Amino acid sequence: MGSFADINSIISDTAEMLKPPRRLTVPEAAEKHIMLDTPGGYSGPWKNDLPYYMVTPADCLTSRAYNAVIFVGPAQCAKTQMLVDNWAAHTVTCDPADHMVVQTAQDTARDYSKRRIDRMLDASPDVGSKLKKGASNDNTFDKIFRSGMILSLGWPTKNQLAGKAIGKMALTDYDRMPDDVDGEGQAFFLALKRTTTFLSRGMTMAESSPSKPIIDPKWKQSPGCPHEAPPTKGILGLYNTGDRRRIYGQCPHCREYFTPAPGIEAMYVPEEGTAEERAAAAELICTECGTGIAAAQEREYKRSGVWLREGQTITPDGEIIGEGRTSKRASFWLPGWFAAFQTWGGIVYNYLQALGNYEKTGDEEALKNCVNVDMGAPYLAKAQENDDKGADDYKERAENQERYILPEGCRTLMATVDIQGGKNRRFVIQVLGFGKNREQWLIDRFSITDSKRLDEDGKPLRIDPASHIEDWELLTEKVVKSTYRLPSGGKELRVYRTGVDSGGEAGVTTQAYEWWRSLKKQGLHTRVRLIKGDGAVNAPRIKETYPDNSNRKDRNSGARGDVPVLRINTDLIKDSVFADLSRERPGPGFIHFPDWLGDWFYEELATETRTDKGWRNPLGKPNEAFDLLGYARALWIFAGGESINWDAPKSWVQTWDKNSEITTAEARREVQEKKPPPPKRQGRRVRHRFGR
Repeated sequence: MGSFADINSIISDTAEMLKPPRRLTVPEAAEKHIMLDTPGGYSGPWKNDLPYYMVTPADCLTSRAYNAVIFVGPAQCAKTQMLVDNWAAHTVTCDPADHMVVQTAQDTARDYSKRRIDRMLDASPDVGSKLKKGASNDNTFDKIFRSGMILSLGWPTKNQLAGKAIGKMALTDYDRMPDDVDGEGQAFFLALKRTTTFLSRGMTMAESSPSKPIIDPKWKQSPGCPHEAPPTKGILGLYNTGDRRRIYGQCPHCREYFTPAPGIEAMYVPEEGTAEERAAAAELICTECGTGIAAAQEREYKRSGVWLREGQTITPDGEIIGEGRTSKRASFWLPGWFAAFQTWGGIVYNYLQALGNYEKTGDEEALKNCVNVDMGAPYLAKAQENDDKGADDYKERAENQERYILPEGCRTLMATVDIQGGKNRRFVIQVLGFGKNREQWLIDRFSITDSKRLDEDGKPLRIDPASHIEDWELLTEKVVKSTYRLPSGGKELRVYRTGVDSGGEAGVTTQAYEWWRSLKKQGLHTRVRLIKGDGAVNAPRIKETYPDNSNRKDRNSGARGDVPVLRINTDLIKDSVFADLSRERPGPGFIHFPDWLGDWFYEELATETRTDKGWRNPLGKPNEAFDLLGYARALWIFAGGESINWDAPKSWVQTWDKNSEITTAEARREVQEKKPPPPKRQGRRVRHRFGR
């Protein structure tokens, strides 16, 4: 009898296996069988009425005319509930077949199992009663039902997405999955292969808000393709391969139907007032008559939505004309302006807050998140919007500024060092001054090429940062301890922080760590941070780490967990720098350049290009000026520059009469003339034994 308690259990489970499919669509089955029990939220039967726009996409999941459904939309539109949760419930109750839900990672799959699937099984008797009894049939990643079907919860790996056939594959939050799964290709196409043996009964679904970057910033829609999305990877790239459906609402003024742009350009936002006032007064612009649709008419407009394939049109009476684009993939793109669970004012307010943060800090992450998640639109980096900036544009802002003399307004100094190897080994140093609201001045730029070591003729040898720790002492002397003069009064301002690139040719990292340890002995270590770029897509802008490779035989960098290294997301930091380089008027965020810099400096600023894969230097030209501005921005953020209250600023950014970093020439000379302790000799320690 196995796990069966009696003959009735055998008959009951066998009957489940033999039942024919029930002819209900996913939305119909949801209203019939789904009960919601959300702690702190709604509890009761599922209703299709509020997110009505999800009915058509969900209907396509059971249509044999399609082998895939692709849905692009914002958060708070019920896309996951309808296309993932409700589809799984439909499979259990109406059309049993192996069904897999693919989450972005193992931990999100576990969380989804506990918070969504288990709660649905508990709250919905019609669904939960189909679960086969026994602990072995109900675990975190597999649910086995009396019909014989298995509901699997997985994540994008080769083993999860390749191999055995599964008739129904649901990929959720698709744009947060890797573009290439373990070298096997995109997750969608791996999932699609799993369903092919089921012919017209197989179905693959992918849903997500867009987050992949636009590949071509100069892209224009193809003639006759008004629903076409910009070229991207991820969910919008899949959308373009389908029948491209957009939702049209009816203007309450002219009665014509139109589909709003997914981005902020769809809205009229007043320029005056607080963020709350501007958001409350924002209006959706009718593209047919140009009239604004106010918040009071928002519900009426949203409820009038009709999905049209590309190529179809609709009359004011609601008559759909034309067959439209055909494809085996039903693809939908819903802008946030139709989302049932967020308002236009709320979206605009979030956007204005994120825009204000960007203007204050140059950080685009909150702005990108708002456009992607709230609006359901792809984001184009500001650097890509303004990619026509060149060396001549930057040179035009050069000002008459005496070298080594601080300009009025400069409150603190950040020095940064780039290490060049090869035949032209050198330290490249740049000093950037910061003032109120992050106004910036390029104070100094120079290189250190000559060592204190001499050749046989008594001439200085070229520095060798990879091999000689004593060459690093030149940075202590000429950068860490350096000062710059105030215009009058005989006083000077010390460099507050120094950031040094710790990468480069073999040996550089080891010497960098040893140098920092020597600074600790001198009490100067708090003024210096080693810097290393972090190429991970989702890496934070900056993060202090303590690398430790002491237990790894394949590493010989000298990292023992005692030296702090500032890891920086190079792309995000350079986006911020570029935003400031694009400012046209002196003031917050503006970067001033002195007129004594040569053309080479401005060429270094303009050599990199922002692509969909981040900042790239396609021709391999010198780019130190841009890199070092990025390091200085990282130091500014790390020091707390973004959180300064300028009405009561910190001591190191006070005016010159109160600034903690002000010193005199005499005091500076005393510091510079203080000899550092001799470097520790490297080699094996020999212990001697005396006597018995």
